[in-house]
Amino acid sequence: MSQAEHSSSGDGGFPISAWAILNPVPVAVLFVALVLAGMIAYGGLPVKQFPNVQFPLVSIVVTQNGAAPGEMETQITRPIEDTVAGISNVRNIYSTVSQGVSSTNIEFELGEDLQKKTDEVRSKVDQARAVLPREIDAPTVTRVELDSQPILTYAVASPGMSDAQLSWFVDDTISRTLQSAKGVSQISRIGGTSREINVVIDPDKMTARGLTAAQVNAALRSADVDAPGGRVAIGGREQTLRVLGAVKTLDALRDLTIPTGGGSYVRLADIADIGDGASEVRGFARYNGDPVIGFEVMKTRDSSDVGVDDNVVAALAAMEKTHPNVKFTRIFSSVDETRASFEATKHVLLEGMILAALVVLLFLRDWRSTAITAFAMPVSLIPTFLVMNLFGFSLNVVTLLALTLVIGILVDDAIVEIENIEKRVAAGARPFAAAMAGADAIGLAVVATTFAIVVVFTPVSFMKGMAGQFFREFGLTVSVAVMFSLLVARLLTPLMAAYFLKPSSNPHPRKPFEGFYRNALEWALDHRILASIAGGVLFIGSIFLVPLLPQGFQPAGDPDYIYVSVQGPPGATAADMEDTAQQITTIFEKQPEVSGVFAQIGST
Repeated sequence: MSQAEHSSSGDGGFPISAWAILNPVPVAVLFVALVLAGMIAYGGLPVKQFPNVQFPLVSIVVTQNGAAPGEMETQITRPIEDTVAGISNVRNIYSTVSQGVSSTNIEFELGEDLQKKTDEVRSKVDQARAVLPREIDAPTVTRVELDSQPILTYAVASPGMSDAQLSWFVDDTISRTLQSAKGVSQISRIGGTSREINVVIDPDKMTARGLTAAQVNAALRSADVDAPGGRVAIGGREQTLRVLGAVKTLDALRDLTIPTGGGSYVRLADIADIGDGASEVRGFARYNGDPVIGFEVMKTRDSSDVGVDDNVVAALAAMEKTHPNVKFTRIFSSVDETRASFEATKHVLLEGMILAALVVLLFLRDWRSTAITAFAMPVSLIPTFLVMNLFGFSLNVVTLLALTLVIGILVDDAIVEIENIEKRVAAGARPFAAAMAGADAIGLAVVATTFAIVVVFTPVSFMKGMAGQFFREFGLTVSVAVMFSLLVARLLTPLMAAYFLKPSSNPHPRKPFEGFYRNALEWALDHRILASIAGGVLFIGSIFLVPLLPQGFQPAGDPDYIYVSVQGPPGATAADMEDTAQQITTIFEKQPEVSGVFAQIGST
């Protein structure tokens, strides 16, 4: 074939397939480099359950111990809502009020810089502190993120430790150990108690010495403090001073002296009993009815769910060896579902490649052509991981769906190329000449069909709304994989066909399609009106089926756990809620499918 004939091909005047056939070494080096880079990038992709989704929500939580819901609404919730209402691009503000807790969520328009908006909300809340009750705890302003949810929940039990000791073990030893693991952002304790130094005042002794509770409280506040003390000049040089007054031991606290106002002092131990104790129990955890202390593990935004899970499991295994009296029980893990989904997708990808190759073998009936077509699938898929890594994507339910879906598309270009070449080989042409002519003749069709797929899937990544954030990685992953399949079809497939196919031992032209398909096609062409009416009826009937489909933000899942939320009546005590939790636990334990019941009551 002459160069003039090539220049009029479907490659827009540049015979790229012919260039690839004539230059096999650069093409082979290019695809080897792409595959190696894709394999390296695959190892660096985080595995997650969901893609990075940024909810346009900022949450404000204010607590005040013992405050009634009506009091919380009038004195806290409404002033906060009035303060943040002036922030720009606020879509909705909605609040939830319960006893002692006011929670306000601010929804912004999509696309806003949430870090900037969070800072604005925090500044507005600081300004509103002047009109809020002085007794409230410090307001908490946080962004609501999908990745901030706990991915692991464990229960800890130790027969040789009290609740206070085990709680301190979780807060100190476990938290410090796990937070040093890669990808772990926070450890939150469930149940247990916090250590407190209890000072129990004797009213009679205090009154006999002319003291009041306020005086004792003021003395404790002023004495137990470390504070800067300014500067002092010593030997012509300046030194900073600090006043160190913090109490280090219980004996030092007992020896604390309190002025009585008449020029005399009294020891704290003379008017009060001081001891090492625990805070009031307002929340606790039970596993299968037995008292335990739990903790939840949160990961950083860009870390891998599977990687964090592996790091936590390794850290806990090492901790069990150093603390044999402590037992860790895995209660909940969203990573198990992520891991199962990831493994299932890999199996589906492999099965899809094998089935696609079998279909090609069924129709082409040549193992060499089938091998060339099957080779195009992994070579198109693996370099996609490189682009995913560059874009900051992860392996999640969305991108894995895209990779699974695209398997059937990846093989299309290669099938068209190899079928056009193999047809010429079957007619008697040499594989080299057949590859040059066949690939060049089909070039425009392959490019057009590929770009048609790209322009359909790419806009999916730029949809508006929350669904657009979920599917941003979907459309780009499909488009990139399809573009790599085009590159393989225009360069690698003709090259392999030219040097791998064998000449036909019995050259013969292919016969046109015969049988049912040809008869059905001829009937449709002879009865165009009836065929069009039948197609229109099917199309309209499909439209009427749309309202019958259920609607939802995401498909219904079937997790291996059930959440039950129980709210007690007004005035219910912690003991009442524990009895209720015990009854619910007994009901669930009677079910043969239940492996364990974890109950969390109250707050820590």
